[in-house]
Amino acid sequence: MSAQTTREFTTGPLYRAAQAVYSVLGPTAGFLIACLPFAAAIVAGHSTVAIAVGGVVIGPAWTALLYATRVIRADPERGPFTSFWRGYRLNWRQTLAVWLPYWLLLTAAGADVASPASPLALRAVIAVIAGISLLWMSAVLLIISRYAFRTRDVLRLGGYLLFGAPRSTVTDFALLIVAGATIYLSSEFVLGLLAGVFALFAIAGAQGAFELVDARFTTDGRQDGAR
Repeated sequence: MSAQTTREFTTGPLYRAAQAVYSVLGPTAGFLIACLPFAAAIVAGHSTVAIAVGGVVIGPAWTALLYATRVIRADPERGPFTSFWRGYRLNWRQTLAVWLPYWLLLTAAGADVASPASPLALRAVIAVIAGISLLWMSAVLLIISRYAFRTRDVLRLGGYLLFGAPRSTVTDFALLIVAGATIYLSSEFVLGLLAGVFALFAIAGAQGAFELVDARFTTDGRQDGAR
């Protein structure tokens, strides 16, 4: 194959379409592998304890998926699967520090909401608090996937971005609604297969949030600490 033919092939629409699909499927495959403990907990039965333990892996896996999606958008030649695992290695410790206590509290709250003995008013209050906290945690994990800030600063920035970056918040809210509908109409496994698409929309919606953080919380907007 000549050099000219190779260039034509690698710039053609079919190649670009295949690369775009692979850039989503590669990180998604990494996400699904990382979430196998949670999948095992779901298959074994909807035990609150099993789900609480298995779900610990979701936070680091989601952060790594966001990282991979962002770097591939910036450089399509980056390996999607290797980008996922690089993001995992970079961020799993800090992600666990915020995700682990949050997930355990969310699981306990979910068990209260699911209990028929719980008053309807209590269920409604818990559901609203859980929804707002999910939006906050979504912003926190977005920040971790992009920046090397201290954990306490990440937590504060997550709350700031809820109102300071409305486009990102609205995008995350829409994704949470779609995720809930996907689980209700199909299953958690279908949601897992769509994780790469969800991450793509989350990163696209977060561009304004990233620009805001770069401008206000890094030195002269130079993205100090950005990964």
